[in-house]
Amino acid sequence: MQSLPSDPTTVDDFLENDAFRTWIREQRSEDRVYWQHWLSQHPEKRDLYEQAVATMLVLQGKKIALSDQHVHEARKKILGQLVPPTAQVKPLLTWHWGRWAAAAAVVIAMIWWQAGNSGIGSLMGIEKQAEPLAEKSSWQIVKNTTGLPLVVLLPDNSSVLLSSGSQLRYAKQGKQTVREVYLQGEGFFEVTKNPAKPFVVYTANLTTKVLGTSFQVRAFEKEKGTYVKVKTGKVSVTPVESPDQTVLLTKNEQLSLETKTDKLVKQDIIPAKEHSPGIINQEFTFEFAPVADIFAQLESSYNMPIRYDRHLLAKCTFTGQLNDAPFLEKIRLICLTIESTFEVVDGQVFIHSNGCH
Repeated sequence: MQSLPSDPTTVDDFLENDAFRTWIREQRSEDRVYWQHWLSQHPEKRDLYEQAVATMLVLQGKKIALSDQHVHEARKKILGQLVPPTAQVKPLLTWHWGRWAAAAAVVIAMIWWQAGNSGIGSLMGIEKQAEPLAEKSSWQIVKNTTGLPLVVLLPDNSSVLLSSGSQLRYAKQGKQTVREVYLQGEGFFEVTKNPAKPFVVYTANLTTKVLGTSFQVRAFEKEKGTYVKVKTGKVSVTPVESPDQTVLLTKNEQLSLETKTDKLVKQDIIPAKEHSPGIINQEFTFEFAPVADIFAQLESSYNMPIRYDRHLLAKCTFTGQLNDAPFLEKIRLICLTIESTFEVVDGQVFIHSNGCH
């Protein structure tokens, strides 16, 4: 595949590229993977990419007769919700209206085209839906302003312990071939294992890829550094500015990036010497432990209430290792052992049990 120039600055740079034109015309799966990766490495080019897509569609005859005002309002609503946190939305007035006036329906054209073709739209977070996308986004944005950690339960049953002052964006439906989330701030991830669907965390400076593990990512905009810490499993981390410097991390390893100098530092983590009381340093390994004690630890670690009849569960114990299990999987495995069930209602976990004898 012919790659793009390292720094495309105009729509022409895309339109003159054979790989880009082939992607728009044929939507081959291997090309989709390439453009997903390219966009993750060049989030600042997403607006330009979208303009090139719209132009290409219009040049192929896929025109939409809508007023400029309608297009402007629809684009503002849609991209205001759907662009990754690292991307900047720029007014469409910055590109050459005289040359591509027919492409004024940039976002609307993409949506109509997406109705029958899922490839391009999915790179911009646009999914086919029965309701207008301007009214109902396919992405969920969670902003934690509580002052305390907040558990975010993802559609694939993975969980994210989102630190206060942080924001997470993810697809509402779990039908994507790649599970993608966009993080601003700090989150502790416990990922449901699914080798067929890699899990990718995008931040402004690092891209973290994993199949199933637990790890922490910290990437606050105003801080001088970004890091990824692995508690269990393996992840690969790639700096946005250095896509050829992918680093593999395993259990108790950390990769730090100094944002001003782009300096990468990989080091071992010694849990016993870590001073942070955070969840990444906690062990969830139990041997005949009272279930009430385990629920108390989970409540404290995840800041989510667990409601149950203490008298009924007074004699219940659990033995097992839950370190790499997402939050709800921890609850499920405990309930399976004590022959109980659970449900999540209004941000609380309710345990239903007949007790242990």
